[in-house]
Amino acid sequence: MVTSKKVTKPAPRMIRAASRSVATRHRSHALAPEHLGERASLALLVMTVCGIAILISAVAVLVSGFTMPNRYASSAPPNLGQLGLGQVIGGGVVLILSLAIVAAVAGTFLDLRGARRIAVSLGVLTAAAAAAGVVAVMTIGGGDQPLALVLLVVGILFAAASVVLGRTRRPEPANQA
Repeated sequence: MVTSKKVTKPAPRMIRAASRSVATRHRSHALAPEHLGERASLALLVMTVCGIAILISAVAVLVSGFTMPNRYASSAPPNLGQLGLGQVIGGGVVLILSLAIVAAVAGTFLDLRGARRIAVSLGVLTAAAAAAGVVAVMTIGGGDQPLALVLLVVGILFAAASVVLGRTRRPEPANQA
């Protein structure tokens, strides 16, 4: 024992036996549903925001395709009826894809059976389509770099969200004693 001017006190003893015997309760996440977890809910948020952005873009492409003949007031080309057809078909396909993404994300959020697999597969499909879009944009017509960059970011976001959502397992229920 060392003596000094200060009074020596024994260190307080902590009782750990009682705290170890109590089973730790599974804490709910702050914003994430319990069946998803933090990472999977973040992936769903990314897919939801991107899906809604794609939905808005699809509507804009559809409107542009439908109003294509109105842009030629005086000198209309001979194939005026065919000009907006590609935009209308492409916009319709993208609209259906975006609605399916939003529906699959909502089903996964609500814990519907099989919705997670559908959301993952739609995310992979969208990432592959965005990658093909980057290649198509950069090889056809000289390349539109801002559009290619946006498609690249969308592809990366959907690929990452699909990987996280596909690899995240449901949390195990806590053992309650």
